[in-house]
Amino acid sequence: MKPASVLILILVFSILSCGCTSPPPAMKTVRVAYLPTSDYAPLHIANEEGFFAEQGISVEFVKVQSSAAALPLVLNGDIGVYAGPMKIGLVNAITKGEHVRIVADKGRVARGPCTAYALMVRKDLSDSGAVRNVSDLKGRKVAERDSDYDLYHALALGNLSADDVDTIDMAFPMVIPAFANGAIDAGLVTEPYLTEAVNNGTAVVLAPAEDFIPDYPFILFYGPAILDKDPELGRRFMVAYLKGVRQYNEGKTERNLRIISNYTGLDRDLLNRTCWFPIREDGYVPRGPVRDYMDWMYDHKKITLNLDDDQLFDMSFAEYANGVLNNTERTPGKQ
Repeated sequence: MKPASVLILILVFSILSCGCTSPPPAMKTVRVAYLPTSDYAPLHIANEEGFFAEQGISVEFVKVQSSAAALPLVLNGDIGVYAGPMKIGLVNAITKGEHVRIVADKGRVARGPCTAYALMVRKDLSDSGAVRNVSDLKGRKVAERDSDYDLYHALALGNLSADDVDTIDMAFPMVIPAFANGAIDAGLVTEPYLTEAVNNGTAVVLAPAEDFIPDYPFILFYGPAILDKDPELGRRFMVAYLKGVRQYNEGKTERNLRIISNYTGLDRDLLNRTCWFPIREDGYVPRGPVRDYMDWMYDHKKITLNLDDDQLFDMSFAEYANGVLNNTERTPGKQ
């Protein structure tokens, strides 16, 4: 055998025997908008457990006041990933050609043992009988935040419209003191503020969200910073995110509670009492509830074009991530 052939064989044998693997991808930063609520937990879990780092990703979390406030930052490329419900501003941006897409589930309104989102009313109004039903809210002050669709359907339970109440735009953290000092009579409230309001005796649930927007989705979106500039980074991000979702779905473990409390600044005991939104482990987002919202916006002339699914969804990232994760689970010796 020629010396060169021997050298090649030795090199191949050395590589195989050492168990060498391909080097990890170069570290890249992804900026992610978030709110201090528990449904953002999979992102924080993935970061804390090193799932993003495994994919060569360093996440920079950017706290925003609402998903609507994050949209301009997404459109100009300053933020690559954000989450929340579908909103009119987002749909109008896509209609104008902006490249933002639904890429994964981040929670949904679902009927179950607890309620994570609801129309609430001040406890004193409920106890006195002044407000027993949604119809009793006529003429009263109702807090909401980016909640046109939600409010429409909640008020419809009492044959009311937004014109029948005094709506007040209010961030979720401000709802609790507003209930306490009588500044509002009712409001749309999500966790953990829902549980906080019930526990401190300032408000009670008047109508759970599953009664007026069943299966309503909260969504993970990618913007042009990923879709246009680095889709491969988006695939790796999704692998880490869905690993975070799987750990989130293990429930209120000590580890999960500690991570979420650390990232949100919320009390651990409060988090343990809250209702957590269910999130699909495969990241799949059902088309039906999204289509219902699109049809509602179009019918109410909130948007000028009823976008089709190809203009709203790009599930290729979740499909890729599921392939990677399912293959890893089937491979002996892999965790």
